[in-house]
Amino acid sequence: MRKTGRNPVLLVLVALLITGLSTTALAASEGGEGEEGGGTEATTTTIDSGLAPAVDAAVDAGPPVEVDWTYRYMVPTGLALAAIVVLIVSIKYFTDVVRKRYRIVEE
Repeated sequence: MRKTGRNPVLLVLVALLITGLSTTALAASEGGEGEEGGGTEATTTTIDSGLAPAVDAAVDAGPPVEVDWTYRYMVPTGLALAAIVVLIVSIKYFTDVVRKRYRIVEE
C-alpha cells in the first residue's frame, strides 16, 4: 500500500479509536447517576407511619465467588505465549531482514 493510501486509513482508525474510547468513558461516568431507579442510595424519612416491610431488604453477602480455572490459568498462559511469539518473530525479522542490509566491508 502506498503512503498516500495509508494515511487516510490510519486517520480513520485513529478517529474510530478515539470516538470509541470517549463514548465508553462518557457512558461509564453517566451510568451510575440517574433518576430512573438505578441509584444505590437509601432514602430515609422522619415521618413515622407505623408500617414495617414485609421482607427484610438487607442481603447478606456470601463468600466471594472464585473465578473459573480458565480465567485464572489460560488467560495468563495465553498472554505469556503471545509475548514469547512476538519476541521470537521480532528476533527472526532482525536476523533475516535487517542483518542482510548491512555487510562488513573488509579492506
